[in-house]
Amino acid sequence: MARSRSLSPIGLIRVVHPFPSLLDAVATAAIAHVAGASADVAFRLALGMLALQFAIGSGNDVADAPADRIAKPRKPIPAGRISTGLASAVCFAASAAGLVAAASVGAGALIVGVIGLADGLLYDLRLKSTPFAWMPFAAGVGLLPLYAWWGARGSIPVAFIVVVAMATVAGAVLALANAYADIEGDGLAGTRSIAVFLGGRRTLLIDGLLLAAVQVVAVATIAMVGGLSAQGAVALAGCGLSWSGLVMARARRDSLRPLVWEMQAVGLVVLGTGWLVALNSAGLLKG
Repeated sequence: MARSRSLSPIGLIRVVHPFPSLLDAVATAAIAHVAGASADVAFRLALGMLALQFAIGSGNDVADAPADRIAKPRKPIPAGRISTGLASAVCFAASAAGLVAAASVGAGALIVGVIGLADGLLYDLRLKSTPFAWMPFAAGVGLLPLYAWWGARGSIPVAFIVVVAMATVAGAVLALANAYADIEGDGLAGTRSIAVFLGGRRTLLIDGLLLAAVQVVAVATIAMVGGLSAQGAVALAGCGLSWSGLVMARARRDSLRPLVWEMQAVGLVVLGTGWLVALNSAGLLKG
C-alpha cells in the first residue's frame, strides 16, 4: 500500500475528480432553478451533489489504486501525493456532508442521494473493472435530474419518467466515452472495461449512435412544443459541443482523450437544460 510522502493540495483536489463533480453540481443547480427552487434550496442541492460526487471520486481512486500503479502511476495515490487512508477518509466525510446537505432540503433529495451514493460506490468497488460498469454510470446520470427536481419541488410528475430515461441514455453515452478515454491504460492493467471489451471503434460507434438518438429526441421535442426559439438555440449549441468531443477521439495523444467525454458531458448538460426549460415552459412537467 502506497504512503504519501507529504500531503499535496493538488493531490487532494485531483482525488475528488473536480471536473465531473463540479459539472454535476452546476447541472443540479440549473435543474433546480428550472424547477422553481429558491437560490438557497438550489445551493444546498448543488452542495449535496458536489459532496456526494467528491465521495464517489475519492472512492474510485482508492479502489483503482492497485491498477493505477501499473497504468496511471501519476495519479495522486500511486504518485504518493495522498495516502489511501486519507483518500478513504475524504470519501467518508464527503458522503456524510452530502447526505446532510440533501437531508436539509427534504426526504426526496435524501432518498435519491442515498441511492445515488450507493450506485456510485457499487461502480467504484465492484463493477468499474467489468464490461457492466456502464450500467451504474448511466443510472447515476439518470438519478441526477430526479434528485434536483424532487428536491426543488417536493414531488415528481409522471412525465418526469421520460426525463430520467433520457438522462440515463445520456449517461450511457458518457460511460462509453469515459471508458474510451482509458482504453489503453485499462488494457495495460488488465481491466476488462466496456471499451476494452468492445474495442475502440465499436465503442465510439455505439457512443455516436446513442448520442444522436438523445439529440434527435430532445431537439424534436423542443420544436414540437415551442419551436426552435431560445431553448432550441441552447439545445443546438449543446449538440455541437457534444459532437466536438467525439471528433476529439481522432486525436492520438493520451492527454487529449479525456476531452472526448468531458466535452460530451458539457454539451449534454447544455442540451438537457434547454430541453427541460422547453418542457417546463410548455407545462409538461406540472404536478
